[in-house]
Amino acid sequence: MFIDIDNLKTINDRHGHAAGDRMILHIAATLRASLRPKDIIFRYGGDEFVCVLTGIDTVHARQRMDAIHRALADATNEGSVSIGLAQLQPHHDSHDLIALADQALYRNRTNSTRPTDRPS
Repeated sequence: MFIDIDNLKTINDRHGHAAGDRMILHIAATLRASLRPKDIIFRYGGDEFVCVLTGIDTVHARQRMDAIHRALADATNEGSVSIGLAQLQPHHDSHDLIALADQALYRNRTNSTRPTDRPS
């Protein structure tokens, strides 16, 4: 999963960087709570995370993605994210996988208000 925090710059500009930092921490905690202990979660950029879900098929990965969206929707005004999914193929390296997930994220953001795109 490639995850981008929606509107983080706007939050920082309107409410200050401390508010943006609280949002990042809340979203990181939501990711930890919504994913399995063995999943790898890391911050990739200022407002992006990568989550590596090993040993899981795309159906279950989409369920995890939906769980993240539900958890954030339940926390009023605590942020939202856009998510792209990609599945590792034998000819992919880590750069390919992240690029595919990033492309899926932008497709999701462009085509829908609630990303449910199929993995690349």
